[in-house]
Amino acid sequence: MFKARNIVVGLISLGALMTAASAQAGATPFMPRGEGVGAPIGFVDLCRRDLATCGVPASQLALLGVEAPTGLAPTASLGGVAGQRHFLGAAPSASVEDEAEAKLISVETVEAFVMAPVEDFVPAGQARPEAPRAATPDARFAWANRAERDQLKLLNQVNQSVNREVRKASDLELYGVDEYWSLPRVINGKKYGDCEDYALEKRRQLIEAGVPESALSLAVAVTARGESHAVLMISLKSGDWVLDNLTPWATPWQDLNYHWVERQVPGTALWTTA
Repeated sequence: MFKARNIVVGLISLGALMTAASAQAGATPFMPRGEGVGAPIGFVDLCRRDLATCGVPASQLALLGVEAPTGLAPTASLGGVAGQRHFLGAAPSASVEDEAEAKLISVETVEAFVMAPVEDFVPAGQARPEAPRAATPDARFAWANRAERDQLKLLNQVNQSVNREVRKASDLELYGVDEYWSLPRVINGKKYGDCEDYALEKRRQLIEAGVPESALSLAVAVTARGESHAVLMISLKSGDWVLDNLTPWATPWQDLNYHWVERQVPGTALWTTA
């Protein structure tokens, strides 16, 4: 009797330990939501000038009048940039000697800040007309009828394609400001951006591929390196997955070594703590 009781108690204790370990590992397939919080300032600015990319109804813009959470750093994570990149301004270009020296030290020179010919740049405080972004009925039907493994295959294709196409560059390099959320900026036929620009481009492509906006949301986290980082999240039947410019694969949110800060309520101007 005593031995049997000890075995039962031992099994219960083991089960409790396994449950605790599982919880600590973040085994919950869907990210828990906390209290309401102000949206990141970069997202607020994006929605005021580009509703199409922001994805928030115009009727909800008033909800964005709240200040961003105190202490939330600009989402500037690049995950390391190979070499250096120097974006030249529109004013006096570098001398021939300077350009020769730049080539010798492997600095990529890209013309930027020439506002007239760059159509995708909208200064803060100005609005871009909303453009239609809806997927075709066939695309929506195709997505809804895919098995989850096929949905994940599409997510991985989009994630890897955008990660390859967009070159890493900070908002300071591209726009001269610390925080500027937008689709990747096209300069000399090449796309540039930082973490949130990758996320917005993936969101745009997935919506066009038939993924419902109600399944997509933006999220902000702090990486193991201590950088504030923005990613795209998608909710599938199996849980919440992350599309990240720092990894090629769609990843369950709990498998990333991130401290999650806040997350958008899909298709709305509302954000909650994570």
